[in-house]
Amino acid sequence: MNGAQSLVHALRAHAIDHIFGLPGDTGMAFYDALYHEPAITHIMTRDERSASFMADVYARVSGRIGVCEGPSGGGTTYIVPGVAEAQGSAIPLLCLTSDTPVGEEHRGVLTELDQVSLFRPITKWSERVNRASGMEDAVHRAVRLATSDRPGAAHLSLPSDVLEEDHGTAVRDAVVSRGVAPQSRPRADAREVQRAADLIARVRRPVIVAGGGVLTSQAWDELTTFAESTGIPVGTSINGKGSIAETSECSIGVVGGNGSPSYANEWIREADLVFFIGTRTDSTTTAAWTLPSRANPPVTIHLDMSSREIGNTYPTSVVLHGDARATLVDLLAAFGRVQTMREAATARLARLEADKHAYVDATQEAAGSDSRPIKPQRLVATLRRLLDDETIIVADPGTPTPYLAAQYQLRVAGRTTVIPRAHGGLGYAIPGVVGAHVAAPDKRTIGMLGDGSFGMSVGELETISRLNLPIVLIQCGNGSYGWIKQLQHLYHDQRYYSVDFTNLDYAAIARGFGLEGHHVTDPADLEPVLANALASGKPTFVNVVTEAQMTETPPVSSWEAAVASAM
Repeated sequence: MNGAQSLVHALRAHAIDHIFGLPGDTGMAFYDALYHEPAITHIMTRDERSASFMADVYARVSGRIGVCEGPSGGGTTYIVPGVAEAQGSAIPLLCLTSDTPVGEEHRGVLTELDQVSLFRPITKWSERVNRASGMEDAVHRAVRLATSDRPGAAHLSLPSDVLEEDHGTAVRDAVVSRGVAPQSRPRADAREVQRAADLIARVRRPVIVAGGGVLTSQAWDELTTFAESTGIPVGTSINGKGSIAETSECSIGVVGGNGSPSYANEWIREADLVFFIGTRTDSTTTAAWTLPSRANPPVTIHLDMSSREIGNTYPTSVVLHGDARATLVDLLAAFGRVQTMREAATARLARLEADKHAYVDATQEAAGSDSRPIKPQRLVATLRRLLDDETIIVADPGTPTPYLAAQYQLRVAGRTTVIPRAHGGLGYAIPGVVGAHVAAPDKRTIGMLGDGSFGMSVGELETISRLNLPIVLIQCGNGSYGWIKQLQHLYHDQRYYSVDFTNLDYAAIARGFGLEGHHVTDPADLEPVLANALASGKPTFVNVVTEAQMTETPPVSSWEAAVASAM
């Protein structure tokens, strides 16, 4: 058995059955080993960055570790974005990069690079495997670290001579793990849990802010039970959208600086206690740490798997270091009687319901508008009518994000919207839908993007076509890097510079890659075109000419405030 065969054997020991990547000179032995392992399906991509995005989305949707791979040199540098996104969003991912031979180290061989140093800042663990006999241990260590505690990314550098080196038989034959995160569910300290319960029971206006950690923990049922039993309203980050069904009487919706309904942030501002669960309390979720105020914060409690995140931004009165699902069960049990709390919350929840109805009423005009270009609100409302509750939407962080976050109401809890929020890289959705479909082939997968993202990952249309995936990609086409153009519009006296594109026939480009392609400019055509695309079962691209941010301000709180102050 050579090093490459040992690598594949170790991957199978963790029940890994899909890998996303593309070949290069230094990885030939690895590809030969994969050729002889039918239990692993290799998804060939057109770009290493796309491979890492696919693995990231695969992990989010499946709850299992995603695996991407690429060759040395340029391939190694290209694969970085998705690895960094997974690490920042606490998504379990294993990145494998073949490397130049150990025997030629420091001699200037083509594509030589200190891969471990490159990946160290964006992973939990980065290691160069310098001998074939250490391959299995390296894989087991990387998977264990990626899936344990706060999940994240791990990286292995695999020199080509180590992949080719013979070293005898496999060390382990039994299945080691299923590559699932979280690998274990540690409970927060019982005394701290009781302190949290006592604090919550004493205040009048508690709120919960739930982040992506709730979804990684798959704790949405426990959070819903806790919130509805106690009557505590729940806001989420964009990454935490789905932590509670947004039809729940306790759901506020997304809060923060991007994608929050107009009423939502006020619920955090007026809270006398904020209970953070599985969130980094980052700048977007807290509207640059004004939500709640960092200068004059309310009482805060923080539950997280990462001790680094607890109290990192806001002083916390109670430290709940543990898994969200396990600790929420313990916390609910720590209350003497929740019925009293629930009854006391009746008036607050009635007000919350009124706020939500008022917001829906306020957005109805835009959602039903026949104006051209098509309003993004109409597109989102049309999708909400057409899509079932199990549909997975993978979106780029630009134009679609604030509208999906604020106005696409999730009627069931769980991770059905996937948006990169750690680094917000464009070009995420087109490759991301491949990872989502591979993870959940029985569910419909939709991709949403802007035309800025299109140019960054257009090559993966060939991958979608080659695999004949029943995916519908919907582009919000406004002819520009719209997010940046809006910043120039609001804060730089409309000095637009290097943000506008040439007018292209995106539908024709998609057809050239083998997809069905449609171009929609008339709002009356939107629903029938999308309905037919969804019914066809064919890979389809729909370019929707949408109104730009400069004339239709999206639900981004600072932009809404700037527009209001200018009136």
